[in-house]
Amino acid sequence: MTREYLTSEEHLPDDLGAVVTFQVTDRETKEIFTTRARVSEDPADLTDPDRLTVVRGPHENVEEEWFIEILETGVEPGRIDRAALRECVERTGAGSNVVNTRADDVLAMLTYLVERGRYESVSDAARAMLRDHLRESHGALFDAYIEVRSAVERDDLAAELLGGPE
Repeated sequence: MTREYLTSEEHLPDDLGAVVTFQVTDRETKEIFTTRARVSEDPADLTDPDRLTVVRGPHENVEEEWFIEILETGVEPGRIDRAALRECVERTGAGSNVVNTRADDVLAMLTYLVERGRYESVSDAARAMLRDHLRESHGALFDAYIEVRSAVERDDLAAELLGGPE
């Protein structure tokens, strides 16, 4: 069953091919939320389209049927806690960078992909898949991480160059 959403024309992005953050209403639950999504007038342009009714006009009484592919829900633009993210970057940079799922099923499937030549190692496969998933499903966090990580590295380099060994 596909979901149905509603938005105002004013919320639509200028670039319909881009991933954008905007406000929609779930037609069934009437919940209003902000989402990262792609929109199109043609469902073939999207991987997993749902219906999107776009209202327009001075009284928003003209409806057009569009389609939406929701990538991330509950997005609050500008609500990434950059201080907490920076703390995570600094803390993880100083410790172990090993991630362990302790899951035989995941390991078996990753091993299969490595043995079939898709990836060089299980670690490469896990990193690539997690990175791609985070980028797609948590784009705002992914973008904020790049900014914060760059700032941490810049600050570390500046401290090293300016403070240096005495």
